[in-house]
Formats: sequence, structure tokens, C-alpha cells
Amino acid sequence: MNVEPMFVPEQLYNRKRDVHARFGGQEQGGMITPARYLILLVTGNSGRVHGCADHWSEDRLRFFYFGEGQSGDMKFTKGNLALRDHVSGGEDVHLFEEVPEKSVYLRYKGQMVCIGFTLADAPDNERNMRKAILFELVPLHAFQTTAEAPAPESSTAETEEEWSRASLDELRRKVVANSAEFRTPVERRALYRMRSRAVRLYVLRRANGVCEGFRNPAPFVTSASIPYLEPHHIRRLTDGGPDNPTWVVAVCPNSHRRAH
Repeated sequence: MNVEPMFVPEQLYNRKRDVHARFGGQEQGGMITPARYLILLVTGNSGRVHGCADHWSEDRLRFFYFGEGQSGDMKFTKGNLALRDHVSGGEDVHLFEEVPEKSVYLRYKGQMVCIGFTLADAPDNERNMRKAILFELVPLHAFQTTAEAPAPESSTAETEEEWSRASLDELRRKVVANSAEFRTPVERRALYRMRSRAVRLYVLRRANGVCEGFRNPAPFVTSASIPYLEPHHIRRLTDGGPDNPTWVVAVCPNSHRRAH
């Protein structure tokens, strides 16, 4: 379903007027966590000053973002905790880039998904070496969730076909498992693509042909004789991407449009 985007890629936004006046959140630092199921990340020269240079991978498919904390080892508190757990928390992550020639403006780079993290050696603001959290982010558009999307590459032990044969309880345990931390980047992407499709499979099976919004039967069946319902993210600001089944429901098309 097409919905109006919250931010437009490559467009400039005034940090005070377009971001904080609209959403609130911290006015200093690179992590903005307003109380609206949003995490806004800002990357730029300020991090490089402290020796923490955010950067894209060579293939431009992943973005590595240093967590917050200027002194001592970084810890999973506040913004770092929220970013690590944003999928299960139902929070959208949006990445902005500082514009050096227009210091009050931020350039929107896109919606991201955190697929894991590593601990890296980096200096703090006193030039002492410490353990820094380096988050691995992937653009949301890298995850396809429609039934027509191609099957993901998989270096994991289980295949999507095996997921489809699992019981409802087994499927839920699989899709909420947080096992990306110790996987390779390729395995992380494969896992999250698989989880995206598994969440869709789970909520449709959970609904059992009945709209979870208004309790009406599905309006028709597909060519595969499956009741037609659509996944809807009740605590995401946009549909799509890997998610947690806690925040996804299966609804009929009319309910889906009414929700949006």
C-alpha cells in the first residue's frame, strides 16, 4: 500500500524547525529518540572529531553507525538500547546526514534497519581507547515482504520452506529470536529477509482467514485457495521491512486502508 512518506530522500530539513519542532527529542548529539516510535540518527563531522567515523560499506549496501557515549566504553542504554532493539520495539529508524555548508540543515538518507552490531576499539573524547558500539544498518528497501518477492539467499541452517511447514508456535519462536548478533553480514541480511517473510506468514496463519481489525471474514481467496488478508504494522510509520509479530496484524484491504 502506498502511503505518504514522512521524509523524502536527499531532501534538506531544518533540524530545529522540521525535526525538533515536529517530533521533539534531544537537540544535541547524533541520536534523537522522540516518544513517537521514532529513532532519528544524524551522521557527520561531529563523530569524526571524536574518532568515530560512521561509514558505508564499499558496496554501499550497509551503513556502519557508532553509538552514543563520549567517554569510556559505550553501553546499551538510552539511544543505544533503543536502536539495538528497534525491531522488537516497533520503532522506525531514519538516517540523516549533516550538511557542512548549511549547518542548520540535515539531508535525509533513508529509512534503515539495524541488523546487528560489533564492538570496535575507538578513542573517546579524551583520546583514551575504549570499546565502542558499531551498529550495522541496512536500508529498508533492501527487504522485500510481498508474496511475489524473490526468496532470499540463505547461508543459515534453515530454509524458508522449512519455516512454512512449522507450527504456529514454532514459527513465532523463530521470528522473534534475536540471533543476528554473532552472524556474518551475509547471514544477517539473509536472516532478516527470511524473518520479514516469516512474520507475514505467521500473522496470516494466526488470523486464520479472519480480519484481525474488524473480525470480518477475508473478502475472497487467492488462486492458491488461501483467504486474502494483508499484513499491517500497527506500530510502524510505514509498511514493509522486517518486524516483530507483536506489532503486525492481518487485516482485510478495507480495514488496511482505513488504518492508514
